Amino acid sequence: MATMRDILLACTLFVATIIHTDAWVSTSTVTPNAVRALYSSTTPSSSSSSVSSPTPIPQHFLTQPYNTECDNVNRPPSLSILLRSIQQLTAPGKTDIRGRFVDHARLGPVAQAAHAVGRAGGGVPALTPFAAHCFGHALADMLLENNSSTNNPTKQEFDDSTTTIVVGQDPRLHGRRLIDAFARGAESRHASVKVVYTGIATTPACSAFCRILRLADAGVMVTASHLPADKNGFKLFTTLGGQVDIQELGRRAADQAAALYSSASLPATSGHDSVMCSAWVDWMPMYAASLEQAVCTLVDTAKSPLEGLTIVLNAGNGSGGFFRTVLESLGANVSYCIHCEPDGNFFHGVPNPESPAMVEATIQQCVEAQADLGIMLDTDADRCGFIVPASKTDNSNERLTTADYEPLNRNRLIALLAVVFARTSPGCAVVTDSVTSEGLATFLYQLGLTHVRYLKGYANVIAKAKELTESGLYKAELAIETSGHCAMMENDYLDDGTYTAVTVVSLLARERASGTATGLLLDLIRDLEELEEIAELRMTVADESLDTMLKVFDFLALRIETLCESIPAWEIDTKNLEGVRVRTGNSGFLMLRKSLHDPIISLQIEGSSKEQVRRVVMEPLLQLCESEEQIKTALDTSVLREY
Repeated sequence: MATMRDILLACTLFVATIIHTDAWVSTSTVTPNAVRALYSSTTPSSSSSSVSSPTPIPQHFLTQPYNTECDNVNRPPSLSILLRSIQQLTAPGKTDIRGRFVDHARLGPVAQAAHAVGRAGGGVPALTPFAAHCFGHALADMLLENNSSTNNPTKQEFDDSTTTIVVGQDPRLHGRRLIDAFARGAESRHASVKVVYTGIATTPACSAFCRILRLADAGVMVTASHLPADKNGFKLFTTLGGQVDIQELGRRAADQAAALYSSASLPATSGHDSVMCSAWVDWMPMYAASLEQAVCTLVDTAKSPLEGLTIVLNAGNGSGGFFRTVLESLGANVSYCIHCEPDGNFFHGVPNPESPAMVEATIQQCVEAQADLGIMLDTDADRCGFIVPASKTDNSNERLTTADYEPLNRNRLIALLAVVFARTSPGCAVVTDSVTSEGLATFLYQLGLTHVRYLKGYANVIAKAKELTESGLYKAELAIETSGHCAMMENDYLDDGTYTAVTVVSLLARERASGTATGLLLDLIRDLEELEEIAELRMTVADESLDTMLKVFDFLALRIETLCESIPAWEIDTKNLEGVRVRTGNSGFLMLRKSLHDPIISLQIEGSSKEQVRRVVMEPLLQLCESEEQIKTALDTSVLREY
């Protein structure tokens, strides 16, 4: 049992290390059981003791999210920061790991990692090489435990006595730094664990390497998708279980952090440009070949199925540039593709198919190429959007202009893919997120399909589709979010932007080859009712508290339900599964939903015009918010007033 003298000594040493980080000496051993108990704690211990320092401490160092007090199990403050950081990265509800990349020294005391996290401040969780090492060790630990209790499928590349993890990355400049730490952590768990590095890759490829191609026990993609370039993260997959239980991973990583802390020294890493692991491999060509074969199968030809099509690929300097070679090998003219070279500087912005800048750049290139199709991929290529010609000229000398090209995304993309499955699997189900339009629901019904509107979040949508199919209730061929995350049953429910592109280019090739169609994809969804005004407004909570956000949301939701009784145009959607959704007449709707992880309340609206939305939606909502003092002080409604 630690004495008061021990506790005071630990706190005094911590203050000293703020000034001289190389002076840290670990004075206590922290047991895994103590860490497990503290890892789940969200409030400081009532019996904690603290020592104030006469030396001024930078305001940005000891920030709100971190409990840096000594506590009743003698946990040093710097360890408290490290464990809290891991806890934030793997909090309940998370399906992958995302945070702001925070670097620290390669050698020296473990406390240096805690100091780097503290200097980075609160808000976005910090992802350090030290945390990456712990996550690697934790994943290896989980895999070894699973492999010992199950019959693992035979892998093609490595013998059954090894546990293999394949790791890829998007082009972010700190990717290799994290991968090196992750690989070293995983291989330190046991000599039978082998990490192989496949370089620049895509999220769906890393998943397919273990889930479909059976090359490894687990796949790890180091990416933060469309988030800013200073962010990074891990998406993890296994052969047997699909996605990894992130909360269990976090608990084991916390145990490893405590064990490393007791050794006093940071685990060795290579720096920014090297990855120390069992092997460097190039598995992306195998994945590219599987996409080529998929197009040949869907178009029902083995030779140049895309011949005669001019396609513009905008990969945004992310991981998806390899898809240009796939299109070219299938016969497409790809000479006008842009930003296909991976470059973590992202000079044209982090790639996001919903970004107006990326849409505009792709339209301009489609005009230059007089393209039949434009394809936009996000950073890790698990999401895509399209640019399509809305018309075609009868005069071969007349060129299409920017006015002749339109985005095909969100409700339009769902509708187009539904057309595909209405032909190949009549009566199947389409699972979408909660913010799809009333017009889409009608369109799917007219195709003879079942529309299941579920919770926002691609993992939620995919899990629901699997559940419906496995139960035998529906055959859910398609699971798709309006953001462009799309998974198909025929592709093992893998959310894959390149496979979505494969489906669309194959449809276009078949339409052109039939001779009876116009060759315009938009003609296939002409019956989709689309409203002029579509917007999402995000309102922040003044005190940035999740607890306040939940209270404000519940209050507003109850008031909105009451308003439906007095506003003739408003009708509550009783079948909605997320937030509160209200039909506002003429196929319009409003939907209020709370963020799972941020102090934000989101308002999704669709209407026939901006003026109609202002009159039917904004005026009643503003009157409600401004008549309630609790809402006025707790919620920033300026976006409603400015609309």
